[in-house]
Amino acid sequence: MDNSQIIWSNDIRYIELNSAIIPTSGGIYKILKNDRVNRRYTRVYVGKAENLQSRYNNHLSEYEENFCIRRNLKNEICYFRYALLSREEDRQNLEKQLLKEGTYQCNLQGQ
Repeated sequence: MDNSQIIWSNDIRYIELNSAIIPTSGGIYKILKNDRVNRRYTRVYVGKAENLQSRYNNHLSEYEENFCIRRNLKNEICYFRYALLSREEDRQNLEKQLLKEGTYQCNLQGQ
């Protein structure tokens, strides 16, 4: 899958209130945080989900196992950006491609 063909959502502030606007469809997503100094985004995490809304909520819950994600969502201004992809194979391929293209602070696999 070519990354240039992916249609990403607008940036959604990562707060519980915004959960309702996240689709329950499958897709790939990024968690980004605002770099207050340069007014740019820092990559926090990239992942895939069969249900984006459920994954969004899981990251916000006290049961989130990735301490790095928990810490960032609690202490930083973070944003959620997603692209809808119905096929698991497409989600896996794009996730791998994004991880190769750049470093994501909280992704543990492959590091």
